[in-house]
Amino acid sequence: MPQKMRVSNCHEYNKFLQERGSIFCYINDAIENWYENCPKMQGGNYIYSDKVVILVHIIVSFFRIGLRQTVGFIKGYLQQIGRDLAVISYSQASRRFKKLNIKINDCRIDKNNMEDIEIAIDSTGISIYNNTQQGK
Repeated sequence: MPQKMRVSNCHEYNKFLQERGSIFCYINDAIENWYENCPKMQGGNYIYSDKVVILVHIIVSFFRIGLRQTVGFIKGYLQQIGRDLAVISYSQASRRFKKLNIKINDCRIDKNNMEDIEIAIDSTGISIYNNTQQGK
């Protein structure tokens, strides 16, 4: 996932941090390592890499949608970029994530007021609207 970088040039470092914050950085990294490359052993082997499982759960926590919707989102994204990759099932993603023992923190400020937030994505970018007083 994200790599560390020594600071030698502030302009390059700022660009590095901005790229690291992009969700597409994680998606592209997972696409490059989509399938598991471990040697085949007796019994059931994993088809998808751990990066795919983590990506699914990052999208679940980022957009606050269910696993089924996330699988549909990833299928649609892969179709848009012209990649013909099979997508992990929601049940397998759930089981694999539990085995990885990773916790993705929920960093929302007001967890009780998330129903009022709307995210709009169009060709101009992402807009976030909030009905509360501190909303944008």
